Amino acid sequence: MLKSTSDIFNTNLTNTRSRTLASSPKGIKVEIIEFLGENEYKDVIQISSALVEEYGQKAKFNKKTIKKYFNYPHTLPFVLRHQNKIKGFIIGVPLENFSEESWAQCDINLQKGNTIYTYAYIISEKLQGLGYAKILKRVYQSTIKRKGFKYISGHVRKGVAKNFTKEVQVVKKFKNWNNTGHTFEYYRTKL
Repeated sequence: MLKSTSDIFNTNLTNTRSRTLASSPKGIKVEIIEFLGENEYKDVIQISSALVEEYGQKAKFNKKTIKKYFNYPHTLPFVLRHQNKIKGFIIGVPLENFSEESWAQCDINLQKGNTIYTYAYIISEKLQGLGYAKILKRVYQSTIKRKGFKYISGHVRKGVAKNFTKEVQVVKKFKNWNNTGHTFEYYRTKL
């Protein structure tokens, strides 16, 4: 029996489409997500809960933000899988996608198409300290560099940027960033 178009579409909503960019014999894979199936939303939401403490309740992903930021090719969502389950992710968004945001106006590279904004970067607590975050970040950086981006930017809590391994420029500080009660730095670093 042939499936109707709506049956095919509904089936496809549950199936993630991705490309593996790196893998290890220990069951670790880094993938770029071309479409995140709804069956994996709960993993992303659970992992993103750890962002709330530092970035506020708005940082926790929900169905709407998943659809917005796991939106390849308009965004570049990478996941870290361990034993076939999402255990971390990093999402790069071209800076131009934030051109309506007042904070983005401070970046001289806005509208040049050369800067990727790191929207979210998180690893499951159980995998922290094992080097997997570095693997995810390395794959992310090398992939966006191949795509022609020259800079990475983002917001981090005051003082965090000075710990980055690459030379980083703090472009501007924002007091009470997104009502968190904390000062955040908008940084930019060359790839």
